[in-house]
Amino acid sequence: MIQRRYIPAILVALTLLGLGGCLDRNGPIAVLSSPLISGPAPLQVSFDLSYSTDPQGRPMEYRLDFGDGTESATGSNFALIVPHTYAVGGVYTAALTVTAQDGDSATDRLTITVSGEGPPIGLEVGDAAPDFTGRTTDGEDVTLSDFRGSVVLLDFWGAWCPPCRESMPHLDALVSAHAGEGLVAIVVSTDTAEQDAIDFLKDGGYTNFISVWEPGGKAKSRIAELYGVSSSTVGIPRTFLIDRQGVIRYVGHPLDLADGMIAGLL
Repeated sequence: MIQRRYIPAILVALTLLGLGGCLDRNGPIAVLSSPLISGPAPLQVSFDLSYSTDPQGRPMEYRLDFGDGTESATGSNFALIVPHTYAVGGVYTAALTVTAQDGDSATDRLTITVSGEGPPIGLEVGDAAPDFTGRTTDGEDVTLSDFRGSVVLLDFWGAWCPPCRESMPHLDALVSAHAGEGLVAIVVSTDTAEQDAIDFLKDGGYTNFISVWEPGGKAKSRIAELYGVSSSTVGIPRTFLIDRQGVIRYVGHPLDLADGMIAGLL
């Protein structure tokens, strides 16, 4: 596991799938991104290479294999967008390999699902996010799929959880920066008492979140179980970043979610 104390958070976040990356803190970093990774054929995907970098500042070249048997794209200009059309339905793995001047290299991969039905429902990066309807702490119903067309930051937290409380300012800053561009944040409380969640958010001045609470406490609620978040598995805090198509693009600790990752999807 990569430790945040060794590598800047932005680099850690860029190594995670969705804006993935193969990270060696002494070597080049390959990051392959696209705002669109699923849809019916013909599917045009715009690959963004610009997050790739080399900590040592060495010149790099890239090779982008689209995974469908067509000719790979190569070059040294990482500031451009590389378009590619997938003509036939299927699941493809695009692979970006970046090579530094001395031959040191890194590879990142991105799964492309070419299907009118989209990717299967699941909890991994590249899966369609499970839908749910929950009750907000304002007394309204909220359904995840109603936000299709927006990028959704879905965070599982609890006022009882110190790491959750520590991550809230970071999440709030992300939403403040991108709410006008289509970012929505749904925070699902795992507190035993609904009022604990209400009081914490109110006292912290966190008004950018859609706050959801369900009975169950400490990650035992229906939505938490739907997303595999419980004290017996991965625990909390746990953040899912869901793109405009409803596809999961990041799963992990909220402090490892960087601004650049969200910007790449917006």
